[in-house]
Amino acid sequence: MGIFYKIRFTMIFLLIAGIGIGASAVAQKTASKSSESATYLNLYAAVQGETNASAAYKAFAEKADEEGYPVIARLYRATSDAEAKHAEDEWAILKAMGATERPVAETPEVGTTAENLQASFEGETYEYTVMYPEFLETAKAEGMTDAERIFNRAMKAEQVHAGNFEDVLSNLDDEEYIDETYSVVYRCPVCGEVVTERPNRCPICNAQGDSFVMYNGTYFNLYAAVQGETNASAAYKAFAEKADEEGYPVIAQLYRATADAEAKHADDEWEVLESMGATERPVAETPEVGTTAENLQASFEGETYEYTVMYPEFLETAKAEGMTGAERIFNRAMKAEQVHAGNFEDVLSNLDDEEYIDDTYSVVYRCPICGEVVTERPDRCPICNAQGNTFVMYDINESTGIEEIILQTKTLITYTQDDRLYIDGLTSGNVWSVYSITGQLVHRSIAESKQANVGLPARGIYVLQSGNKAVKIVY
Repeated sequence: MGIFYKIRFTMIFLLIAGIGIGASAVAQKTASKSSESATYLNLYAAVQGETNASAAYKAFAEKADEEGYPVIARLYRATSDAEAKHAEDEWAILKAMGATERPVAETPEVGTTAENLQASFEGETYEYTVMYPEFLETAKAEGMTDAERIFNRAMKAEQVHAGNFEDVLSNLDDEEYIDETYSVVYRCPVCGEVVTERPNRCPICNAQGDSFVMYNGTYFNLYAAVQGETNASAAYKAFAEKADEEGYPVIAQLYRATADAEAKHADDEWEVLESMGATERPVAETPEVGTTAENLQASFEGETYEYTVMYPEFLETAKAEGMTGAERIFNRAMKAEQVHAGNFEDVLSNLDDEEYIDDTYSVVYRCPICGEVVTERPDRCPICNAQGNTFVMYDINESTGIEEIILQTKTLITYTQDDRLYIDGLTSGNVWSVYSITGQLVHRSIAESKQANVGLPARGIYVLQSGNKAVKIVY
């Protein structure tokens, strides 16, 4: 019996047999409603098994990475997400039947990659040849059509998973074959099959092929970038508060401008990930805050790592994989991070020279496209060619400024050209309005996409408003 087989199915046998602490507790909690339904217990067993599988495959992915099998690690992560989807679907039915306590993952046993692949193959084979066929037969007999449908889909997906693991295990010494075959895999977001080519329609559940989640090197690099940029934005906001506490308001402003830049990087990278099928966006981790001097050193080191190591590697992978959208985003972010690093290094080197810092950084400008933060507004952004008059101004001496965003939520980006106002950042379906400085309505529309444009009647000051977002525009 393989390692994974033991982990994954111990709880299943306990539940089916009605013995052990877990099964006893389930029986007690559901006696009033579902104790006569074998499908109810089968669903609980399936959720436990799929939850264990998802956790185990994540651990196996880490082991594969450690042993120099990044492509196998990628396959494991895709299959882990598939198992998590099976567990979600099965748990949804259980909740509808009155279940309240969802099983949690047991700690997996991790062997070598070869051992893990063997265990994975055995576990998946058991599921599609024994476990799910039995669960499916019981659900049919009890008239549980929703469970029958879910079991049938999962059973067929597990057969695909088993085939993948068997193939990889059989060719473990053929790196060229594994790289050519599994360097990009696709996961059906409905049934969870993991395949090496995107189909027109899923052969198991008929989902459209263009909805499949693509897993390649860039996919995971984008996830790492979103996490890093999200963390950086949160850290810089915390560092800004610390700078204010220590009497460095100008440095606090620089941190807030750069926090907004990092948030823009994360938004851009997440947008590419969403187009690849990703659904769960990383959230910020709690930052460690030191003194302002320590924070500046950490910021400089972090930005330097990003523009000298991380983004160049991500950029190279995106180029190799033909991911032009990610390539463009990575290139812009890399160059902006170099500017950020220079700012932090300069401020740290002159931390005792208050006059220099005030003279240099009292007003800074952030490019709304690439996120560079500079001390003078350019005619055009040297990184992304955005017009200089679209840069967001951060002035320590003013509460508002031309083109300054005066809302608390996601930025509206605007620029004017040829008597027209161009807007980015709208929410589809929301009303957006343009007013003159005297409050007269100039235009009102419902946003059909993130972007829109409208003619302006004359030069002057206008206010764009949509939902709880607003921006002042000087034209």
